[in-house]
Amino acid sequence: MKENLLPYPKDWNKLLNLFKNCFTKPQFNNFCQATTCIAVSQYSTINRWSKLFDKKHQSNLNDFFTESPWQEAIVHTRLSRLISKRVKDAHIGIIDDTLSHKPYARKMAYLGIFYSGKTKKKEKGHSIVTHGVHSNELGFVPFDLQLYKKDGRSKNDIACAMIERTQKHKRLPLYIIDSWYSNNHLLKKIRGLNSHYITEIKSNRNLHLNRRRRYVREHAKHIKEKDFTVVEIRSIKYRFFQTSAFINGLGNINLVFTQRYEESKGEWGEMHYLITDILSLPGKRVIELFLLRGGIEGFHREAKQHLGFESYQLRNDRGIERYLFLVLLVYALLLLLNQQLMRETFERKTIGELCSQLKAEYYTTMLQRAKYVKKEYLEQLAKELAYAM
Repeated sequence: MKENLLPYPKDWNKLLNLFKNCFTKPQFNNFCQATTCIAVSQYSTINRWSKLFDKKHQSNLNDFFTESPWQEAIVHTRLSRLISKRVKDAHIGIIDDTLSHKPYARKMAYLGIFYSGKTKKKEKGHSIVTHGVHSNELGFVPFDLQLYKKDGRSKNDIACAMIERTQKHKRLPLYIIDSWYSNNHLLKKIRGLNSHYITEIKSNRNLHLNRRRRYVREHAKHIKEKDFTVVEIRSIKYRFFQTSAFINGLGNINLVFTQRYEESKGEWGEMHYLITDILSLPGKRVIELFLLRGGIEGFHREAKQHLGFESYQLRNDRGIERYLFLVLLVYALLLLLNQQLMRETFERKTIGELCSQLKAEYYTTMLQRAKYVKKEYLEQLAKELAYAM
């Protein structure tokens, strides 16, 4: 049997083997190589990846993304069950989208012009809707991901489908979503599945308060300074005013007007308007829970920085979707690897640190082999690793 250029680390290999039954033997070989390269290589090119582990022609690995008949839905179901089984403290769902910037791309499928939260202006790229769960132990754990295709389905339709699918694997009693998704269509979907929501509404959202219907920002003008309550959350000062209100189509809601204190400016910042259908939830707790939404932004940032979530060069629609899904899978497996390490060492690592640890294990293996192999082989091995990683 042909020996791989380098063996996969033991703990990482155990996680990959959980998906073995989802593939044929050649497909599984490519799955292991692709997912591991996503984790350890600083590049996102299949040409470089084909030089690692089981060396092969790049067309073989490229076909795994674009042509191979493996079923993403089966692999996704296996991943969902794995997360549901091992992340037992996940009870909150979080939904948001991000933009994978592609300013110079021309022939990629599903390219569009979308608003970028990073640059605060419209940019060319792929809009990606993501869904995950919050864990006190692991933070944000990605659960689902869909590329927005402009095929008639809106981002809200995609989010609704994600919520419905997730509830089949993991019962989530609460969802936290930002203002883009705070529409009646999505919020009613959440309520229809017997879950609750906390979301931010835009300043021009109409609601009934004190028998008057007007924009929520107009209501905010009538709040007196003495009516605010000041609290400290994560060593940051906030103030809030809590009341009940009514929104057409949603009914009675718990409304929290809140501002963060800007230390650098010495003043209160922009007003935010949070609502939830949990009418008895205290204002401070509403803010604390809503702040958990930042975990999904961390996922987007780390996946782009360490896992090639923004640097891929595939053009084929199927290849792009499979690549993005495998990034999500790798991120989730790294968290499960971290979970195991935390229970052994009581130390939590970042995604970047976990990627570096895997890479270090490969170089350690190379050095351990050094005394058993010829110098020419070692030199060639070092060149190939330097090119691919």
